[in-house]
Amino acid sequence: MTARTIRDTLEGQRLVTAQSTMTVAEVAAMMKADSMGAILVLADTELVGIFTERDALFRVAAEGLDPNQTSIAEVMTPDPMTIGPDKPFTDALELMHGGQYRHVPVVENGGPIGMVSSRDAMGPELEQFMYTKILQEQAFDVLA
Repeated sequence: MTARTIRDTLEGQRLVTAQSTMTVAEVAAMMKADSMGAILVLADTELVGIFTERDALFRVAAEGLDPNQTSIAEVMTPDPMTIGPDKPFTDALELMHGGQYRHVPVVENGGPIGMVSSRDAMGPELEQFMYTKILQEQAFDVLA
């Protein structure tokens, strides 16, 4: 059995990015429209960060920032770890586990071509269960 590569995992995925000058509200609307948990942030064509649901919760909502006035560059996670498309998918899982994050941008020839997530390793039932648990934990953290 051949190991699945990052490129295999990206098959059929549409690259959606946000510019670092956009507001949190604009980016959140894009993420909602595409049912995305994270989005790659670019300055022109260069990957400069990643913005996740967790960033929205902890860096925007919990801090009381106005999403219509806050640029995504102010609250994104800058300079994320990346992976190449020809690596085994298990390498991405190791990065996620070691860094305690759920998304890894995929870069080829200096530019982003996609993103893999822990969701890519799960079946639909397990995915929904884990997502519910994560939301419960995040809500508990905010309310604690």
